Amino acid sequence: MPRGEKRAWPTASGRLYKHRELELAEGGKLVLRGDGSITQTDAAGETTGKWAATDPEWAGHALRFGLQPQAETIAPHGRRMSDPRPQGG
Repeated sequence: MPRGEKRAWPTASGRLYKHRELELAEGGKLVLRGDGSITQTDAAGETTGKWAATDPEWAGHALRFGLQPQAETIAPHGRRMSDPRPQGG
């Protein structure tokens, strides 16, 4: 991995997030961590807000990173046959 590049780690749901930082006009930062949490800091570096991926307010901040919340998907049922097809005619 190139020097200075952050590595993404899987979350409990298996989703990966790449560490990213955005400079805010007020002088602080918005930081997306590998676990999906978002932290906002002021110009002095003090944390002013923190949101986990499960928080309802997370989606509004995630849009700044180009992320959209997605519902968890599950495998469909009913299309698989439990018995194999009969051999020959």
